[in-house]
Amino acid sequence: MLVSFKLKLMVLILMISEVLVGQDTANDQVAINSPYPGSAVIEGFELDTARISIGHGDNWAITWAKDNKQYSFFTDGTGFQKSETEVSSAPVVIIGDPPHITGHNVASETGIIPYPYGHDSKKVSGILSVDGVLYAWVRNLNPKGQPTGTGSTLKHSKDYGKTWEWASWGWPEIGYPSWLNAGKEYSAAKDDFVYFIAPDGSSAYADYPDLIMGRVHKDSIFNKEKYCFYRGQTSQHQALWGPYQQRSAIFSDPHGCFRPDIVYNEGLDRYFLLMSSPFGEWEWWANENPHRGAHLGIFDAPNPWGPWTTVAYVPDWGKPENRFAPHIPPKWISRDGREFYLLYSCIPNGPYQFNIQKCKLTIAK
Repeated sequence: MLVSFKLKLMVLILMISEVLVGQDTANDQVAINSPYPGSAVIEGFELDTARISIGHGDNWAITWAKDNKQYSFFTDGTGFQKSETEVSSAPVVIIGDPPHITGHNVASETGIIPYPYGHDSKKVSGILSVDGVLYAWVRNLNPKGQPTGTGSTLKHSKDYGKTWEWASWGWPEIGYPSWLNAGKEYSAAKDDFVYFIAPDGSSAYADYPDLIMGRVHKDSIFNKEKYCFYRGQTSQHQALWGPYQQRSAIFSDPHGCFRPDIVYNEGLDRYFLLMSSPFGEWEWWANENPHRGAHLGIFDAPNPWGPWTTVAYVPDWGKPENRFAPHIPPKWISRDGREFYLLYSCIPNGPYQFNIQKCKLTIAK
């Protein structure tokens, strides 16, 4: 009888594994697995089981532009084009709101990056629309003398992705930068700076324990000399900034910081940080991490640099699927901030597509 009860309990736990409470006093999973305490603002997180999957490819960095459309890049696929020819990365436009969404490839000779596959060729890791211009971080710069899959650079488009101009510089030390998005066309931003985050390491295929943040004035995004990096904060949580060599982590997790994203939730006046480590044997890892644990982590903070608390920390998220690269598309955050869609990728197990699931938050009273 006791064995039967234990089996039933295990089944019940598996059935509710995607519904987590984000308050540390109410949820042992947050307290045990997350490096940060539960959120005092958000006490419940629910991930709808229904999923919408469109297109072909992975990673899907996304932003909300002035024309009310969302622009994204897929990697290693065909996007929304019926073709047997896959490309390394290419721009797409996402139209509509769930459940009625469609995608279209953007015709762009300068935006499409052809094969080779994987870490051997450049791919977009983050995209931002501000003042009518799309800015895309590009990983796998592959500087001479470094392993493939390392380093990053920047490109921009002034015509919604049809033509792109590349920066003449890069960050060989930064492997996976991702822009902070804040509403439509960055209109919800609280200052005139744009911010980006990155795991503190040169490879896009490694998980590092620390996450760093850089920023630049929105009028100087293409000027490398104007960038500065978070180097700590005052007792009032005001950020201090300096050169890359003085950088300090805004977030740390020994389980690994891998392909993160950050977005501002205007309805709740909170910044949401997301990252995940895929379940099971993921053959593309470039490093060994003895503390690595498959998970989805969603964290919230009053400032882009923290202090962070935990909304949800889901061990073995999506098992047996290999889910990674989570995003919250800024257009699909409800006005009150309590509902949004979670976008993610899967490979090799799970739909190799643009996957979204609806999320609901319960706000602490």
